[in-house]
Amino acid sequence: MQLIVAEKPSVARDIARTLGVPARGSGAFRGDRHVITWCLGHLVELDEPASYEPAWKRWSLDTLPMLPERFKLRAVRSSFAQWKVVRELLRSRDFSEVVNACDAGREGELIFRLCYDLAGSRLPARRLWVSSLTDTALKSGFAKLRPAREYDPLAEAARCRSEADWLVGLNATRAFTVRNRGASSALLSIGRVQTPTLAMVVVRERAIRAFVPTMLAMMLQRPDFAS
Repeated sequence: MQLIVAEKPSVARDIARTLGVPARGSGAFRGDRHVITWCLGHLVELDEPASYEPAWKRWSLDTLPMLPERFKLRAVRSSFAQWKVVRELLRSRDFSEVVNACDAGREGELIFRLCYDLAGSRLPARRLWVSSLTDTALKSGFAKLRPAREYDPLAEAARCRSEADWLVGLNATRAFTVRNRGASSALLSIGRVQTPTLAMVVVRERAIRAFVPTMLAMMLQRPDFAS
């Protein structure tokens, strides 16, 4: 029997339709030859700082930088019920293999790999890689499943991005928040992508506000100038 892990319930329903699996059930769709489950986006995330060192629970400059030797994983609390379903299926010996049917891309690869790792699964894994969810595309994709190991570089790139977000976000956010605690009690959120993007917006806004109209610019704005 084959286990299929999709990223979203809607994708699981499309796969079920294509494979002739009844699209009903709590947490998974079960057929004679396939069981299809889904991740609701991220079911697993990098653990909080306190799980590495008790001292890291306290927001203090003395504990920075926080640099785990090896990152730990934990289940996302808000979707724990679905995680239990996925975890038990990934640990089951009823399956001959598991198919990663999460979205074709870096994030989809990470979602599946984190679930697989935290569950401690030993199932042989293959990858479904499709850009369309039509019956034709899905049937073609399942006919050309590739070994999961061929996508290891993509998975490593995804892990690198995730861990960089943790390192930059948690360390920088704590540093800026603690340093400005006297002036404000607000949380100063810093992010690997968020902060540079915000900086670009600020620079552009400052340029707009500092703009000084010239005589030529004012003439060009007159409706009768062209005539």
